[in-house]
Amino acid sequence: MELVAVCDKHLEVARRVAAKYGVPRYYRDYEEMFRRERLDGIVNATWHAAHCEVTVAAAEAGLHVFVEKPMAVTVEECREMLDACRRHGVKLMVGFMKRFDPSLRWIRDEVRRGSLGRVFSINSWYRDCRVHEGYVRAFIDAFIRPPEYPARAYAPTGDRHLDMLLAHGVHHADLLRWMGGEVSSVVSRYYETPSGDYVSTSILKFRSGALGFFQLCGSIAGDWDEGLAIFGDEGTARAEILFPYFKWRSRAVIFRGGEYVSRLFPFRDMYLEELRHFVKCIEEDLEPSPSGYDGLRAQEIIYAIYRSAREGREITIS
Repeated sequence: MELVAVCDKHLEVARRVAAKYGVPRYYRDYEEMFRRERLDGIVNATWHAAHCEVTVAAAEAGLHVFVEKPMAVTVEECREMLDACRRHGVKLMVGFMKRFDPSLRWIRDEVRRGSLGRVFSINSWYRDCRVHEGYVRAFIDAFIRPPEYPARAYAPTGDRHLDMLLAHGVHHADLLRWMGGEVSSVVSRYYETPSGDYVSTSILKFRSGALGFFQLCGSIAGDWDEGLAIFGDEGTARAEILFPYFKWRSRAVIFRGGEYVSRLFPFRDMYLEELRHFVKCIEEDLEPSPSGYDGLRAQEIIYAIYRSAREGREITIS
């Protein structure tokens, strides 16, 4: 593929990114870029609340779209994006890069093969840590920062539970559904301490009959803690998921037949792999995975978790 143009609402950021990566042209207005450039597709890495607007405009311009997670802020926006891409015959892919972690892909393949037997429990957790910013600063040279972030960039709703679910929980909504199939209902509770720490814990029922939990909490006084555990009547799979900027496979192990089995995969940049997949889908006319539909289903799980915690009842997902 060829990267021919970049766009940012801060023109100086666009200019510096173009210079750093040798991109021929840069813009401040994405609609002008759509008109002037001969594009096949775009990477929509705008802030959450702009995902829908930019995606719909790209679809109307006949461009395929890779959109970062969360797919949008609301379920309705996700449906609008899906509808626009279908009407204009373009592809829509969502940036759930965990699907391109070779260790997690191995676990999923083994679950699908029946290596764990009948799966009855599928669980995951994301526990943010107080040294999170230390991890980010380790990669600070990779970022070209604008003078200011857009208002409501990463807190689009103003509700802390929902904003955390959109920013972080949506990854696991997709991961759990990818591993275990459709989720049929959710029971959730949310608690926030006077000091600002929070915990969201949900019980998920899968259409397969399996039960599982998802816990989102922070900030813990310890190291980054993110993982997956799947239990079947013939085996167990576990994965320790590392901080994503490390671009390193999860540490995964499967217990079956009386022994632990693990696989060593070479270095893998999950962010690069998902973009390669997007390009391949354009070139070979394939349906992306994760698709816009996958993004919508993950969004529905997130909102079911949020509603259950607010209303104190089980929420069914149709």
